Amino acid sequence: MTKKQPDRRAHPRTERSLPLKISKQGLDVIAETRNLSCSGVYCRVNKAVPLMSKIGVTMLLPIHSAQKISTRKVKCNGVVVRSEPVIIQEADTACQNIAIFFTELAQKDRSTIAQYVLQSFKNNVADRRKV
Repeated sequence: MTKKQPDRRAHPRTERSLPLKISKQGLDVIAETRNLSCSGVYCRVNKAVPLMSKIGVTMLLPIHSAQKISTRKVKCNGVVVRSEPVIIQEADTACQNIAIFFTELAQKDRSTIAQYVLQSFKNNVADRRKV
C-alpha cells in the first residue's frame, strides 16, 4: 500500500481556467491556465515552448469586491520548467502543457494572484453548498 505524499507546494493554487498571453522574443502565444498560484502557472499552449525558455506572462484576473467584478492585469516574467505533450483527438494541432515558474513578479501582482486564488476557493465552497 502506498502512502499519499504531502503536498510540497509553497502556495495554494486554483484550477480555474483563464486565458493568458505568453511572450518570447517577439512571439505571442495565447494559452489557457490549468492551474495558477503565486509561484507559477500550469497552462496549455498550441505552440512549442522549449524547456528553460525565459518568457513574459500577461493575465487578466477577475476580482470580486463589494458586489462588482473588476479585471486586474498581472504582468510578470518566468521560465518554463516542465513540458508535456497533449494528444487531443479532435484537434488538428498539437498542444502541450507547460509549467511556468515566476521569476519576476511584483508584490502587488503577487497579492492580486493570491486574492484571486482565495476568492476561487470561496466560490468553490459556495458552489458545493448550492448542490
